[in-house]
Amino acid sequence: MNEKIKNKFTLLLMMIVVSSGLTMSAQDVVKGVVLSDSDESAVMGASVRVDGTSFGTITDLDGNFSLKIPNDKNVLVVSYLGYKEQKVSLNKNQNFYTIRMREDVELLDEVVVVGYGTMRKKELTGAVARVESESLTKISTSDLGTALQGQIAGVSVQSSSGAPGSAANIQIRGINSISGSNTPLFIVDGIPQSGDPGLSSSEIESIDVLKDAASAAIYGTRGAGGVILITTKEGKTDQMRVTLDGYYGVQKITSGLELMNAQQYIYQRLLTNRYVNYKDDSNFWTPLDNSPINFTNDSNLMKVIQNDNAAIQNYSLTVSGGRKDLTYNIVANYFDQDGVIINSSFNRYNVRANTSFKKQKWTINTSLGFKVEERESPGWRLLTESYKYDPTQSPIDPNTSISTAGGSVTDQQNFGNIMARIKEQNTSETEGFSGNLQIYYNVLKDLRLSTRLGGAYGSQKNTMLKPLFKIYNQDGELVENPQTRSELKNTHIKNSSLAWESGIDWNKKIAKHLIKLTGIFSLEQYKYSSFFGGVKDLVSNDVPVLNGGTADMTSGSGTGQWQQDRISSLIGMMGRAQYNYADKYMLSASVRYDGSSRFASKNRWGVFPSVSAGWNISEEKFWKPMKSYFNQFKLRGSYGMTGNQNFADYAFSSIIELHQDYAFGTESKDKISLGGIQKSYANANVRWETTRQLNIGVDLAFFDNSLTFSADVYKSDKKDMLFPLLLPISVGAGQGSTVTLNVGDMVNKGVELSIGYRNRIGKLDYYANFIYSKNENEITRMSEFTKVSYFKDGTAVDGVTNSDRVTAIREGYEAGAFFVMETKGIINTEEKLAEYQRFMPNAQMGDLMYIDQNNDGLLDDNDRIYGGSGMPEHELGLNLGGSYRGFDLSMQWFASLGNEIINGTKIYTYMYTTSRDLVYQWTPENPYSPIPINRGRDHYNYRGYADRWVEDGSFVRLKNVVLGYTFPKQWLSVCKINKFRLYVAADNLVTLTKYQGYDPEVGNNGLSTRGLDKGNYPVSLQIRGGFQLEF
Repeated sequence: MNEKIKNKFTLLLMMIVVSSGLTMSAQDVVKGVVLSDSDESAVMGASVRVDGTSFGTITDLDGNFSLKIPNDKNVLVVSYLGYKEQKVSLNKNQNFYTIRMREDVELLDEVVVVGYGTMRKKELTGAVARVESESLTKISTSDLGTALQGQIAGVSVQSSSGAPGSAANIQIRGINSISGSNTPLFIVDGIPQSGDPGLSSSEIESIDVLKDAASAAIYGTRGAGGVILITTKEGKTDQMRVTLDGYYGVQKITSGLELMNAQQYIYQRLLTNRYVNYKDDSNFWTPLDNSPINFTNDSNLMKVIQNDNAAIQNYSLTVSGGRKDLTYNIVANYFDQDGVIINSSFNRYNVRANTSFKKQKWTINTSLGFKVEERESPGWRLLTESYKYDPTQSPIDPNTSISTAGGSVTDQQNFGNIMARIKEQNTSETEGFSGNLQIYYNVLKDLRLSTRLGGAYGSQKNTMLKPLFKIYNQDGELVENPQTRSELKNTHIKNSSLAWESGIDWNKKIAKHLIKLTGIFSLEQYKYSSFFGGVKDLVSNDVPVLNGGTADMTSGSGTGQWQQDRISSLIGMMGRAQYNYADKYMLSASVRYDGSSRFASKNRWGVFPSVSAGWNISEEKFWKPMKSYFNQFKLRGSYGMTGNQNFADYAFSSIIELHQDYAFGTESKDKISLGGIQKSYANANVRWETTRQLNIGVDLAFFDNSLTFSADVYKSDKKDMLFPLLLPISVGAGQGSTVTLNVGDMVNKGVELSIGYRNRIGKLDYYANFIYSKNENEITRMSEFTKVSYFKDGTAVDGVTNSDRVTAIREGYEAGAFFVMETKGIINTEEKLAEYQRFMPNAQMGDLMYIDQNNDGLLDDNDRIYGGSGMPEHELGLNLGGSYRGFDLSMQWFASLGNEIINGTKIYTYMYTTSRDLVYQWTPENPYSPIPINRGRDHYNYRGYADRWVEDGSFVRLKNVVLGYTFPKQWLSVCKINKFRLYVAADNLVTLTKYQGYDPEVGNNGLSTRGLDKGNYPVSLQIRGGFQLEF
């Protein structure tokens, strides 16, 4: 019996083997490679399956696949996220297939990051825009804002300086505050940051910008300036991938000022002596003859301090990969930039490691980041000092430690001042560490709990060293000059932040109804401490330490020092409800309840609600006949309220300032006693600045989503803005003391347009993206006691009197507008002189004429008129690009139109008689010259409040051009290289402008000095070559 069973089993096994062999022989093996149609790169992890069966596989690291095909099947289905699904018919005579997949425009931009979550673009009801990492890496910069310029409608980016490592000013939908910060809130992987996080572009996966109040209201007290959500790169579930990229380039200043040479300088001095200083004396040549250096030197300090062909370089290494339950991404980046002005540079090291672990119902994400920055800045006012340098003075060698100078004692001291600026060392060393841990637990299919803990720590050391520099006259005698005393200043800053958030998400789909509920509780704390110490008269330049000085910063005895410590906390609770019916009708509502320690207890808490709705008209049945070519038509609207707490801590408290000493006793026997003054008065009624914003938008898509269009119009009302009001000295507060009050209102209105087009003709892929932004700002209410308030630093030239302030806050005008004195030409006839001397008795021929606007016989601030502002009326961006058979070309244009600039550099060169214009100044022989006669820098002919310095600041700039070549895959496969690309690029290649200064992009601090060219560090042309290598 057992033998029979054994024989039957053997027979059955043989039948199975034969059957299996017959089945195998009835199948063919098909091989192939899946490539991206745009750049011929391998598509790794793509799904390749036999249509109508369960047979399938995925592509390997190089995009290759091998699959057995049943005899009765002849169609492959290839799919991958971000690409259109493709069906391939099989040919019996072909065993290898090259399959090229086209990107799906709709899928690539399907999901965007919003506050505390993600959302499909189709579901969006607010104004949210995204920039991918590829767009950020085209610009050679260490600054995130500069890379964003011209890429998102409604996001205004203006360079604050061309100095290495400088950060641009970012404003979302206009000016947000007068006294507080205008910068947006940065969120990195869900964790709020105290400022710009200083990430390298190689760390960033994408950036999403929340522009309207309804989207930003979920961040409550900090959302008034908009929110920038940064998602860093994560690993993907595949084999390990190594990416190395870098570039090296040079920089050069391509613009400049028209300054005099020595011959021209002598000529204009001759004119001044002839018609101003010695007009009644025929010996006007004598002062020039008595100084032989006038005829021996021809110096140009600007050429000395410029650093042509300054290097810029950047290198990144990325290692990423993982398996189904664990992924990782590690990035290391090095950026180094030398300045185009001597003694300036910036370098930064960034390292970031992200991991994601998934197991059953748990997901744990970690992120650790570390950065080190080193910055060197030119000596204080070195640029402006170079503008006024007399070309007849001695030539300067910046590498010498002792110099000999000719001329007068004043000339020798000026020479010493310049050398002290050149020798001055300003360095900054910064270290920063950040980390966050995110844990998600899926309690049920539709219910998820989450908690997030994040922190950051930073330290910064700033050192200013002005070494002792000795100047000798031509007789070998030491020239005494208090401005060349050695000096050392050290500032140490530490800051830290800690944030903890816990939340719950419930998502439920019932038929065509989708409901999402989110609840968040958060705690945040920020700490800041700083210490300053300074001394003068160092014993030796070789020992730059604080105890190596013999005098303090002021009186000459002891040392100067101060210390500051601040701490602030924030508690927040948020709830959000979202409803979606069949992707047709969307409704969202949220409310946030925040408490901030920056306010007194009676005004500490604030409520910030929002509501938004959308209608996808293209999902309606009646739209079906048009949907094949008119793919999307969505209307959306939102209304929300946000707050602003980004101003000084303890604004509601009284602040006492020490070192305000008092004299007691008789006049002959005064006794100095230590004392202080009340710098600001307490005001427990200080409350939130609030923003209420209405937004209406439309999104359109045509021709298989190849043409897209978005438009938004908005109105933003800023209420209860905080103004620091000056107090009279009579209250005992001291000069410049203030009290902070909620006394201002402001309105921003604007329009934003975004148009994108992408297509393919044969092997040519091309795209074009256009953005347009217009913002109108107006101050609608100020204190009844102060209708005009000039900014303290709102002068076109540093170091001048308060009467030269030109930027102000005034009802009915935009914040930071210019108010200037209108002029009407030069006094060049006796009739004009007689008329003008009625209220300017000291006026003379060749002087500038100002207009008495109110006809009261006086020239004062009441005669000032509106002179425009540094805020552009229109901003435009145009990005063009394409690729063909491995070659790719892209360019980015940016335009800023309708803004004004007050040319402070020109004022400065007029005041110090180095501008070439003064060769053509008014004289009796040149009576129709538009240039007033030189009567010295303090004369009203050259004062900064004159409208003659206001220039058109509009410009159009070719911001970036890149030409690259990606080597074919088949060339690289032998070396196991997945991608190899070489490229050349140029930044700031062309600038079209009427502005006569160095550069028309004068952002400065974004408000009080925006549009004031005070001798800003110039923006440079950059040309570089780079590579991208992927294994």
